[in-house]
Amino acid sequence: MDNPKPKPFPGLTRKVLSLLVRLYLLCLAPLAFFQRTLIYHPSRCRPLIASEYEFSQAVVNVTVRASEGLVLHGWLALSGTSHNSPVTDINQSLGSTVPVVLYFSGNAGNRSMRSHPMSILAGMHAHVLLIDYRGYGENLGRPGEREFAKDARAVWNYATGELKISPKRIVIYGESLGGGVATRLASELCLEGIEPGGLIVQSTFSSLVAVGEAHFPIVPVSLLLVERYPSDDRIPHVTCPILQIHGARDSVVPFEIGQRLFDAAPAKSSSGQPKRQFIVPRADHNDIFDSNADRKPLFDELKSFLDDVHDRAKESAEIPGSKNNQLPLTTKDEERVPSDWTIIISLMLVVIALVIWRAERVRTGKLKSGGQNDPSTTSP
Repeated sequence: MDNPKPKPFPGLTRKVLSLLVRLYLLCLAPLAFFQRTLIYHPSRCRPLIASEYEFSQAVVNVTVRASEGLVLHGWLALSGTSHNSPVTDINQSLGSTVPVVLYFSGNAGNRSMRSHPMSILAGMHAHVLLIDYRGYGENLGRPGEREFAKDARAVWNYATGELKISPKRIVIYGESLGGGVATRLASELCLEGIEPGGLIVQSTFSSLVAVGEAHFPIVPVSLLLVERYPSDDRIPHVTCPILQIHGARDSVVPFEIGQRLFDAAPAKSSSGQPKRQFIVPRADHNDIFDSNADRKPLFDELKSFLDDVHDRAKESAEIPGSKNNQLPLTTKDEERVPSDWTIIISLMLVVIALVIWRAERVRTGKLKSGGQNDPSTTSP
């Protein structure tokens, strides 16, 4: 009796699955390689001159020298002034106790798109220093997590060194991805014994990995992502007062991801101030300051936080411009990091796909040869 022919479906299923796995890996390779292009969306442009924009306060153009010889351009909004107020001496205009907000933007655009929140904060009796990252606006360079950390350190050194601002007056403010930059800076400062006046994070995340996993559930984000911004690992080291602002309807950084960051923060600062959270009920990701019904309570919360910084700065006897307040532009950990893992990860995915393809070809070839008679055992 002839043996029944094997059913083709198991073999066909195996081939289809192998093909799908190879296609999946090959699709992941460009995602890994171009991940920085997917994360960062800078708007490059001609020089942004403050006088060409309508501000409620006097805004001056400033430059900051960063690592690798880069020059970062930005604006300084001076509270208590009008748009046409002449500014002859920046240091004198800054005063001695008024809070200074170091504003770190999100992943898209440039500083011209933050003129609205800049004016709002400057109207709350606080100066605002807004410097574009490298690769944004008219700045040269390439965006990246390590690069942004260097830029943040350069901005801090400019504020405490050249502008001679006491750390107790400085509020580090981070919007969206800038929240990751701000949290890292505040954490590193506190670990080095330099405590800023406060940290405000707006519409930001516990980590960029968490955001990626929320938006791309079928992608192994935790394995592929090089730019991780692990703020939930860093914020426990922040000893200054903390305020978190988040929209309840945030579709970019879901509220629960922001909540994880708040939960990871210390309950109180080193001086005993409880961490604060303000949820904007009707706000999404980019309209925190645009919801008219929610504006007044939000502004009251921001002003209360800044006023507390002002009061503590007046009580502080710290010497402004102290050398102990300066940060090196790179950390030892950054110096040990390999050049670019995106290339390595992408090549690994392609190699794995090729190995699977080759193994399937070899297996198929063996099955075909196994179905034929071996000449060496055939009778003459």
